[in-house]
Amino acid sequence: MLALADELASHEGVEVVLYLGGKTGPPPSVSVFRTVFVRVSGFSRRPGLPDLEAAVAIAGAFFRCRSHMRENPPRVAVAFGGYACLPGALSALSLRVPLVLHEQNVVPGSANRLLAPAARAIAVSFPQTLGYATTWTGKAVVTGNPLLRRGDGKGDPHSHFRLERGRRTVAVIGGSQGAASLNQAVLEALPAWKDRIDLQVVHAVGRDKYQEFMERAAKVDYGGLIYRPVDFVERMDLLYRVADLVVCRAGASTVSELAAAGKAAILVPYPYATAGHQDANAEVLREAGAAVVIPDREMNGKRLIREVEALLDEEGRLEEMGRAALGVARPDAARSLAQLVLSLSGGGKWR
Repeated sequence: MLALADELASHEGVEVVLYLGGKTGPPPSVSVFRTVFVRVSGFSRRPGLPDLEAAVAIAGAFFRCRSHMRENPPRVAVAFGGYACLPGALSALSLRVPLVLHEQNVVPGSANRLLAPAARAIAVSFPQTLGYATTWTGKAVVTGNPLLRRGDGKGDPHSHFRLERGRRTVAVIGGSQGAASLNQAVLEALPAWKDRIDLQVVHAVGRDKYQEFMERAAKVDYGGLIYRPVDFVERMDLLYRVADLVVCRAGASTVSELAAAGKAAILVPYPYATAGHQDANAEVLREAGAAVVIPDREMNGKRLIREVEALLDEEGRLEEMGRAALGVARPDAARSLAQLVLSLSGGGKWR
């Protein structure tokens, strides 16, 4: 969403208004005309009071969005799925504003399925999505997933992460909240790699799990292995640049980032993702030959060691996988989606 906002804002005469659930606005690097915050909450998918409260919150957010849109009429509205998009999208439709949907994951989410019949156009990140939503044929355009630049590309990754040149670098990324199975697997693998003076590991543990993890990691002997645990990686651009292999979940943005960076990956899909959407996302890279996929229930130290060493030891394998990842990438995704949105604006100054 932010990558599209940034791209649209770069066009003369375009004013971008963001309707966001939550209290955190866009970073200063993203230029928007205005940000409207609305209070929404997710559905539990089980009948009961929490769902009633979520419905009430969405109704209240709908009227707030609609009131703002009536005072500041948009020419086009874009929704990125999830319950948080419903108030803005429904408000736009009630005011006869053309609606564009964007589906980030391979498997369409419930909100986009609900809104699709009324949408003017539907942008998808992966062509495989059309196999899950056959009724979208005729409306759907494969644009890719717009990615916001994470870092300015400047700096030395070896200095930033305190790494040595000449060693193979494995990046283990659990996201901002971490991933318990990945963290445990790394702890189990470290002793087996203590004699690997050709290897180094950067490990994003997760902010919530970092203190507890570090207490456990302090008891592990990893010898000559260079091991750099961090709570969170701010400079993902530097990490992707230095990593030879990435071990991570399979969220839509992560899969798109791996493809854009041309990185070989071991993907461990989050097992509780709605409709198993991370499994489907992971399959995109696996089918392309860019990733190995391990179910979360099978991830442990022994499996991590086996898969990592198999990829590192096969000459040329990581480079081949990286090229395959690049074949999946759509580096012009933000521009392509912006062009689709602008084509429905009707010309002239618009927001």
